[in-house]
Amino acid sequence: MKKLSIMVISAVIILVCASTAYIAVKSIDDNSNNDDYYLNFKDSNGTEFTLNEQLKRIIVLNRQTSEAIKILGAENLVIATGDSTVTNNPYLGYENLPNVGNLNSLNYEAILELEPDAIFTKTNDTLDVEKMVGGAGIKVIRIDNYAPDTYKDEMILLGKILGKSDRAQKFLSYMDGLTDLVNNRLKNISDEDKPHVMALSIGALNSGTYRIFPCYSTDGTAGVGEGYSSILAGGKDASPEVKYGNTAGTAVLVDEEYVLDCGADVITLHGTWLGGYNCTNISDYKTVVDSIYSNTSISMTPAGQNKEVYVFHTDFLGAAKRPIGLLQLCKYLHPDMFSDIDVDSYAKEFFRDWIGTEYKGIWFYSAK
Repeated sequence: MKKLSIMVISAVIILVCASTAYIAVKSIDDNSNNDDYYLNFKDSNGTEFTLNEQLKRIIVLNRQTSEAIKILGAENLVIATGDSTVTNNPYLGYENLPNVGNLNSLNYEAILELEPDAIFTKTNDTLDVEKMVGGAGIKVIRIDNYAPDTYKDEMILLGKILGKSDRAQKFLSYMDGLTDLVNNRLKNISDEDKPHVMALSIGALNSGTYRIFPCYSTDGTAGVGEGYSSILAGGKDASPEVKYGNTAGTAVLVDEEYVLDCGADVITLHGTWLGGYNCTNISDYKTVVDSIYSNTSISMTPAGQNKEVYVFHTDFLGAAKRPIGLLQLCKYLHPDMFSDIDVDSYAKEFFRDWIGTEYKGIWFYSAK
């Protein structure tokens, strides 16, 4: 029997209220004056807001929302960022803006001096931002822009809040096109042809521990993006006992024996510190993977023995770029079915058309 010791830094299930937004009198996209403006909506935590004038100055503490705002073409509204946005998403063009800190240590004095209309932060951010800035009349809007089950609703909501509804719909149609490409090719695949996949934190492995990104939540819905992507790409959950649960974080800590007992056919490794936009040398990946093979039990798993170990920068299988990373994962899991797919061409299109910059960097790596 599999022994599961979950010392969970793990997995948060946010019971997200359906994003409901409506616009009365005039739409944000009408370029109407503020005398005619009215917007009532709920954020992803179910908090209700009413805006009587358009947001003009916003601080974004969630880097995935920072990217979503760039995609919508509303980056001119951003007056400061946080949450390692510039470090992990250097292509967004926010490097000259103030950084008000990370989610564990915010510079509230700087925030108040900037006089924002609103702050965007994560649904599971435990800091009491509302208490610290609410007295100044600053709205704290909680939205994630990365979870598989809520990404579309949150993008539509963000488009309404920022007056970019048309752009949001166009981007979601673009994402749907990529998703349909995957679904159409996988629709007739048999269960026997689906490999058992386990998604692990490469950072944890590098420090000698094992943390799994769950495929599913405790309520049966999609789990963490890194894990659920395995299902979307035509794989099966190699660690079904591990669920996206009730505590902070996204990766569940398990023991070495459990990982070995699962017998995964494929292992995917994920992190933000390896690869990405500024990575120029593939040996950065090779050095880390070789170390993992030497110092962990990954080499003893079926995946490790067959070199079915694949590394993804977290952002390539999460949030806005998920459909592109999904194509690459499909190429790894079902190479014959996706041999004609040039993932780099799709990535170039994304960066050109939606971010407005060139595609570069190394975002994924195979141990083969």
